Amino acid sequence: MVPTYDLTPTVPTPLPTCTLPPAEEISEEGFGYFRGTWFIGRVLVADAETIVREEGEILEWLDATASTPEEFDVLARAIETQEDDGVADSLGFEHPPSGLARFIGDDRDVYPLDGLEVGVAGLSQALSVVGGPTSASCRSHHGPNRWSDCPIVFFAAPTWRVEILADLVSEEGCGLTPDRGMLTVFGRSVREMHALALRILKERGRFRRMPDRWRTRRESVRAKHSQLTLATETQPRAEEVVARHALWRRCGDRIKRRQRLQIRRGSLRNLAACKFPAAQELVEEIFGPTGP
Repeated sequence: MVPTYDLTPTVPTPLPTCTLPPAEEISEEGFGYFRGTWFIGRVLVADAETIVREEGEILEWLDATASTPEEFDVLARAIETQEDDGVADSLGFEHPPSGLARFIGDDRDVYPLDGLEVGVAGLSQALSVVGGPTSASCRSHHGPNRWSDCPIVFFAAPTWRVEILADLVSEEGCGLTPDRGMLTVFGRSVREMHALALRILKERGRFRRMPDRWRTRRESVRAKHSQLTLATETQPRAEEVVARHALWRRCGDRIKRRQRLQIRRGSLRNLAACKFPAAQELVEEIFGPTGP
C-alpha cells in the first residue's frame, strides 16, 4: 500500500506566482535556504526519464509489499539510503521482504533516484527539465518528526510556465500553492506526484515556447521600454555593460560549481552524459525568457 494523506489538493484562482532566484542566491546547496539539499539545475530528458522509470518500479514493489504506512516508510528509506540492516527487525520479520535486494546492491555506484526520495524524485527531475528549478522535496514520513504533512516539491518558474503546469497539476489530482517566496506542488500520495511527473515529461513540448499571448505582452512592454530609452539616452550606460560582463562570469562559475557537485556526489554516469548548457541558455533558465 501507498500511504494517502487526508487533504484536498487544489489549484487556486488566480494562480500564485513567484520570481526565479537571482544567480547570486544559487549555490551548490540550491536556493530557498533549505538544509541538506543541493542544486539539481538543468536535467537532460533521458536522465529524467530514467529516474521516473526507476521510481515507478520502486513504487510498484512498495505498493505490493508494504501493508502499513510504517512498513512503506521503512522499506522506502532502506532503498533511498541503500542500507537494509535492521529492516527485518524494524518490521518484525525474520528476513527482509522478498524483492528488496533488487533495489539494494553492492554494484551500485550511486544512490538510486539521484539521491532523492521515492515518490518526489521523478517530479523534481521533470520540473527541472521544463524550466522549473526545484529547491527541496519530501515524500512525507511516518511518525512525528516529518517536516511535511504530505508529499511536496518546492520550485520556481516563470509565470507563463506556471500557467501551463497548473492545468497538468489539476488534472493529475495534485495541488499548487505559494510558500517561502516559491511555489509548491503537493499531493494526497506519492502516486499522484509520480503520475504528474510522467505527464510533464510526456507534454514537455508545451513548456518550450512561450504562448503567443504572453509573447505579445512581453513585446509590448519591451517596445515601451525601448521608446523611453531612446528618448532619454543615446548610448548604453557603462554600468549596464559592466553588469552584463559580471553576469557571464557568474554563469561560468555556476557551470564549474555544477561540475564539482556532480563529482562530489559520485555520479560519474550522469557527469559523462551531461551536456552543460551554454551561458545564454543558463541565463534564460535563471531569469526567464526576458533576460535579467
